[in-house]
Amino acid sequence: MSAACPACFTRLDPGIARFRCNSGRCTPVPDPEASRLAGSPVSLYPSFPWTADDQHREIPPGIMCGRCGGPCNVQACPVCHRDLPPNWRSATVFTMAVSGARGAGKSVYIAVLLYVLQQYLQRGGRTIRPFTQATQQVYEERYERPLFKENRAMLGTPPMRAESGAYQRDSMMWMITDPQSTIHLVIRDVAGEDIEKFAGNEAPLSYFSRADLVVFLFDSLRLPAMTQILAGIIPPVNQGRLGKSSSEVLPIVLGQMQGGQTDFALAFSKFDAFHELPKADIEQYARVMGNPAARFNRDETMTRPAGAGRAAEGRVWFEQDQVFLDQEIRSLFELIHESTVTLLAEQAVHGGRIRGVGHFAVSAVGETPPHDEQLTTRGISPFRVLDPLLWGLYRRGITL
Repeated sequence: MSAACPACFTRLDPGIARFRCNSGRCTPVPDPEASRLAGSPVSLYPSFPWTADDQHREIPPGIMCGRCGGPCNVQACPVCHRDLPPNWRSATVFTMAVSGARGAGKSVYIAVLLYVLQQYLQRGGRTIRPFTQATQQVYEERYERPLFKENRAMLGTPPMRAESGAYQRDSMMWMITDPQSTIHLVIRDVAGEDIEKFAGNEAPLSYFSRADLVVFLFDSLRLPAMTQILAGIIPPVNQGRLGKSSSEVLPIVLGQMQGGQTDFALAFSKFDAFHELPKADIEQYARVMGNPAARFNRDETMTRPAGAGRAAEGRVWFEQDQVFLDQEIRSLFELIHESTVTLLAEQAVHGGRIRGVGHFAVSAVGETPPHDEQLTTRGISPFRVLDPLLWGLYRRGITL
């Protein structure tokens, strides 16, 4: 895999570059293209394009500033004009965005995903760590502290146009390393409020179409059938603070997709709610969800083959597990009369807007909290949270 811009997810062309002035003599100026893609005003130091020709085919270390005549030695993305990390063009980069309606648990999912991923990688002799100080700070303050240290629900992701606190404007960047290679994992957390306001393909969300993987969390607790069946079994959802449902937001997200480059992971979030269905004493649900052999009732993540020399074995194991799980979740959508969801995703595949779709069941917390502010006393019990990421990597030829 080639390098991609960590901001807009554009794959970097070896014959096209952009350089930013770092002479100290120029001042930041409004950048219309950067502002358009960011969804808010952006001012940057001047930058200038470079394109290969017959005499100059390799990207130079720098060019001359067209304003002050000083050096431009900092590479920027040719599309969104944001700075690229040093030596980024030679990196292996996997990009993903986590989307869904407000309250679907996107930020909680990301926090737990990274926590479980660290444990999973250690089994195979790999490590994961923040690539930048900014990523470490955001993860510790916004994700790790509330969830793992204070045992409380995380605050909703602020909209990108917020005057302050919109930390998700910048991607989180991580390094997965083993003795032979390094993979850079770039994650964008998307505010549900931002998704709701757009219709059609919009510039601030255009990175969806350039991502390697988009995970869509379909909120189990906001399905009308689920709320009626589980009334009195699990705490009710505070519907008043939420916006559109997952069924309403999914077409908006798919409407952003074009080009057929992105794999789409359609995942039931808060799947622990489904595990409570047998308590409702409704035969059709009790029979399906009470099947101990069903993949959506088992999480064998930590028993998968991993480590040096076991890649082929791991691929076979993963392929078999994913085929069964995908079919089970498709059938579950039909059982609860939400088959339109899978139809929309399949139409996007056949229409060439997305590369492929996989169906998943995830639960980041493992149990519905008794109220919105605090988690259960048992804390975090993740269920199959790595499946969408491992599937997306596998689709790009990477087996962790």
